[in-house]
Amino acid sequence: MTVTVVEAKLTRDTETFSKMDPYCKLSTAHNSQDFRTETLDGAGKTPEWNETFTIEVSSMTDELKVEVHEADPINDDEIGQISIKLNELCDSAGIDEWYTIMYEGKSAGEVHLKTSWASAS
Repeated sequence: MTVTVVEAKLTRDTETFSKMDPYCKLSTAHNSQDFRTETLDGAGKTPEWNETFTIEVSSMTDELKVEVHEADPINDDEIGQISIKLNELCDSAGIDEWYTIMYEGKSAGEVHLKTSWASAS
């Protein structure tokens, strides 16, 4: 399966005096796969990554964890996250959806994902 992290519309801002430098992390627990987009310096609440990753799907019950962070020199701040079952993303027609990310039980914005998938023959 390929997953493209297209962009985000963030409502949670972790910076007081400057624009956020966001990046997105993708991970699966089952295969211990980890991916990370580029950090977009000064992109603020509307980052556009358009980065595509290939994820090996071995179990449809596994989840894709999507986390959006703000890069800081000392300690990166979490902006929000969501876990999505892979069976929701593995559609032969592909997915082009906005997903709400959460932080401490509240909406922190949305992340736009596109997927394409072909089952192994």
